[in-house]
Amino acid sequence: MIRAALGLELRTLVRSPLRVLVLILTLATGVFVVVQGQRDVGRWHEAIEAARTEQEESLSEARAFFAADQLGPEDRPWVDLSKARWQDWYAATRLVREPASLAGIAFASPEAGAVAVRINRFANPLVAQGTRIENPELAAAGGLDLVTVLALLLPLMMLALGVEVGGHERASGILPLVRVQSGRDRSWLCARCIAVGILGAATGLLLVAVASIAGAAELGESIVFGGVVLAYVALWTALLAGVALVARHPSQGAVALGAAWITLCVLVPAIGVERAASLAADDFGLDLTVEARDAGQALEDLEEEALFSALLERFPDLADQVPEDRSTASGTARAGLRTVALEERTARREELGREQTSLVRRMSVASPAVAFTRALERLAGRDPEAAREYRRAVVAAAADRMQGYIAASWSSDPLGVDDFERTHAATPGSIESRVSLPWGELAILFAWTLALAGLAGFLSRPRSRRATVAGLGGALRTMPNPRPAGVSRSTR
Repeated sequence: MIRAALGLELRTLVRSPLRVLVLILTLATGVFVVVQGQRDVGRWHEAIEAARTEQEESLSEARAFFAADQLGPEDRPWVDLSKARWQDWYAATRLVREPASLAGIAFASPEAGAVAVRINRFANPLVAQGTRIENPELAAAGGLDLVTVLALLLPLMMLALGVEVGGHERASGILPLVRVQSGRDRSWLCARCIAVGILGAATGLLLVAVASIAGAAELGESIVFGGVVLAYVALWTALLAGVALVARHPSQGAVALGAAWITLCVLVPAIGVERAASLAADDFGLDLTVEARDAGQALEDLEEEALFSALLERFPDLADQVPEDRSTASGTARAGLRTVALEERTARREELGREQTSLVRRMSVASPAVAFTRALERLAGRDPEAAREYRRAVVAAAADRMQGYIAASWSSDPLGVDDFERTHAATPGSIESRVSLPWGELAILFAWTLALAGLAGFLSRPRSRRATVAGLGGALRTMPNPRPAGVSRSTR
């Protein structure tokens, strides 16, 4: 029956220019955003290459000074590479964030973060802070990528192809003929919905293949990517079947499917956007600027004893290297506490990030479109947790660099080329974008599919039972009265 239904849907598709146009637009848009995604990844690589080129130029300049027994350029006599501050400046390592192979499918993600940060005592990854809830409605407003196409346009295409299933059969009187020929009208409607789902799955898997080949993704990642898309298609197939089993007219099906798409893909995520606005940091970093200014003023007001006590609490390894004249080291100690303040601000942002993650999880349960979007962004390594992990790595590297800078500043020995190379090598040069398997989101999609399938069965069975009971009642009313003539109803 599914084969016959699939043949019918293919013939209907070929004979309907509007349906063909919807299919072509979906595929063309998907291929277009895949190309745009690869361009975005290319710009990502260009930014990394530019950062590494700048790093090599700085290192080469300093190494040339050491090779010529110079402490700095002749036109800048204040530069002294035997001092910790200038070694820290020239030996600054660029900690880059390598893109995942599927990073191009989510290039319009609202998560904004740096891809390369210069690690020295001034490093601050929070300048690129500003996250919002990940959801297709917001992504569609801010940009179009493959995640948006699959989350919004793919189900819309399926609903357009199957909008008349069920309602058309009942309104045109075809369903009784199907019932007479096969005795299973519900099976025929479900078969037609499955056929539409097969067309949607083929479209989605074709775009998955194009994106995987363009991004040179590994086979395992491509399989998981395709599995998530199939789970999403199954969910909308179950929804389509539920509407087809209860719709009495094509217009009823169109209204029900349109309302379901708007609710699940737009309205529910929009509620999350409003709630997330209170959790997100200011995009222009105004709150970060105020916090940094207040923290700097607080450091200037600290007494010497409290200053060194707070510094050594964070960097206990420096306890044996504190100079006897602490007044000469107070400036360096305040610089160290600025890094501590950066860690504290990052921790507060991490708390906001955890609240956002909790909100997104709740929204994922309420909207399968959000769950699907979050699953793909996790596969692409462009979800908020991946960006937060990179910021944590930058802050940790900056703290390590600050500790080395303080120790070198407090030492009375001049620094040489070996110290310079150790300073540079102590900081990692890159970190991979965090890619995680979306098992939780897959479970949500399967739960939604089962719930919609169960709801469809629940709504269709009572209707058929009522029809059967009504038919039996009508049959009993038309039967002749079996009572003998002359016997009254009250006779026992």
